[in-house]
Amino acid sequence: MSSLTLESLVRNTGRLLAIPRVVGEILRLLDDPNSRQADIAALLAQDPALVAIVLRLANSPAFAPARTVDSVDRAIMLLGRDHLRRLVIAGAVTQASERLPMQSLLPLEVFWRHSSYCAVIARLLAERKSPDLMGTVFLGGLLHDLGQLVLFSQAPEEAHSAFLSSLEHPDALSPEAAERDVLGFDHAQLGAALAERWGLPDVLCACLGYHHAPLQAPEPSRAPVGFVHLANSAAHLAELDSRDWRDAPPTEPEVLKALDIDPGLILELIDEAQYQVLAVEALRNPKLADDG
Repeated sequence: MSSLTLESLVRNTGRLLAIPRVVGEILRLLDDPNSRQADIAALLAQDPALVAIVLRLANSPAFAPARTVDSVDRAIMLLGRDHLRRLVIAGAVTQASERLPMQSLLPLEVFWRHSSYCAVIARLLAERKSPDLMGTVFLGGLLHDLGQLVLFSQAPEEAHSAFLSSLEHPDALSPEAAERDVLGFDHAQLGAALAERWGLPDVLCACLGYHHAPLQAPEPSRAPVGFVHLANSAAHLAELDSRDWRDAPPTEPEVLKALDIDPGLILELIDEAQYQVLAVEALRNPKLADDG
């Protein structure tokens, strides 16, 4: 087993991906019911790149209201502070991921394509079954594999060894089980630990930490984690252009039952998601939308 520990990886990565101080100040203002909208907007304006990502998220399929959100003031007014808080967090984490060293095992483009599919499909599922969770599961899907990106960037040899081990024994060893064999922890546990370090809401920490083990998720987060769990498997099918569930990570039958979701519905939503994924990928890289 590797000498690398979860704690050391979180500590070192936490420094590399440190979320700017202004983000913490913004989140404190958003949590303060006595803070003024103008002060929040002024503080956000100090980070124009973050404002751009937040507004792109605000106008994305998951959050878009009837009217265009063209300013932070409007985002607060139309979406509310709770949604804006999630958008600021997602924007900051998206920015931070760009600071990870380049590596070929899991290129950012591949990572964000899978994450975008997961986000869109999770939102579409919630739209039909639990509309109040649409924004939460969208962000949960977008960030669910953050630990995997960090693992391939910061521990490439161990991550590659685990990947090869799972390929050699596909029926006996899942990718996350192979990671635990090699490292003593898996990418989901790493993602959740990073999310907790950054102060992300409990429900998002749960989506990162339990998307492969939804039945172990804390009860208050079980439904959103379930949506992300199902969407993760569907995202794999979408990327492979397959509709054969044997090509995807297994889904928990109890999750399907608890959320009252038929597997056939998920397959239908894969086709619908394909029309929205490019727009979500453009949240990180607006040039994608221009090229489309």
